[in-house]
Amino acid sequence: MSIRKQLNFEDSRPEIADRIANIQKNRLPISLLLDGLEIAQNIGGLFRTADAARIQEIILYKCPVNFKKNNFKKTARSTAQFVSHRFIENEEDLRTYAAANTLVSLEHTSDSSLLSATELTNPITLVLGNEKTGVSPLLLTLSAQAVHLPMLGVQTSLNVCTAGSIAIYELVRRI
Repeated sequence: MSIRKQLNFEDSRPEIADRIANIQKNRLPISLLLDGLEIAQNIGGLFRTADAARIQEIILYKCPVNFKKNNFKKTARSTAQFVSHRFIENEEDLRTYAAANTLVSLEHTSDSSLLSATELTNPITLVLGNEKTGVSPLLLTLSAQAVHLPMLGVQTSLNVCTAGSIAIYELVRRI
C-alpha cells in the first residue's frame, strides 16, 4: 500500500511564473461585486476564494478595506496581487457598470430562486451584500435576478464569505 503524501506549494504549483501567466489569460466569466462589506476578514476570504476559482475580477462598492492591515492580509494571504480588483465609490459609476453587465444578487427576496435551480448565462457578476443588511435596495433593483442558498436549519443566513464561496463554486461547477 502506498503512503498518501500531502502536497506542499512547490509540489502542486510547479513553474509558478507560467502558471500565473496562464491564469491571468484564462479567467472564468464570473465577477464579484461586494456591496458595502465592512469586515476585512470577509473581504480577504472572498479574495482568496476568487483566486482559487480563477474569477474575472472583484468590484468593491463602498467597502472600506485597507489591504495593508493584518486582518485583511491574514485571510487574503497574497491573493490581492493576483486577483484583478477595483473600487466603485459612486452610484453613477455603479449604474454604468450594471448597465453593461448581468448582475445576480445572492439574497433571499420575495422573488428569489434557489441558486442550484436557476438558469444563468455567463458572464455574470455575483453581488454579495453587507454583513448585517445584505444587498442594498439599489443593487437589488439593478440586478437581473436574485438567488439564494437553501437554509435547512434554524438560522436564515450564512456568513457572507461562506455563502459567497459556496455560490462561486456552484457557478464554477456549471462552466
